[in-house]
Amino acid sequence: MTDALCFSDMTTGPDGQDFELLERLAEIRSRYGPEHLVTRFICRTEPEMVAAVQRTQRRLSGSVAQPMWGSGRSS
Repeated sequence: MTDALCFSDMTTGPDGQDFELLERLAEIRSRYGPEHLVTRFICRTEPEMVAAVQRTQRRLSGSVAQPMWGSGRSS
C-alpha cells in the first residue's frame, strides 16, 4: 500500500498532470526551493521513493507476483 501511495504521489503533479518520477522530483524542488523542509525531505528519501515507484511499476506490469490474502483476513 505504501509503495502504491508513493507511486501515485511521485507520478502526479499538483494539478493532476502525469509526471515521470525524476521530473516530479525536480518539479517539487523547483516549487519549494532548496532550503524548504519539503525539498530537504525529498533529498533524504529519494532513494526509497525511487525504489517504491520501481516496485509499483513492476507490479503494474505483472512481472511481480502479488501477495494473496489469507482466507480469514478482511481487506
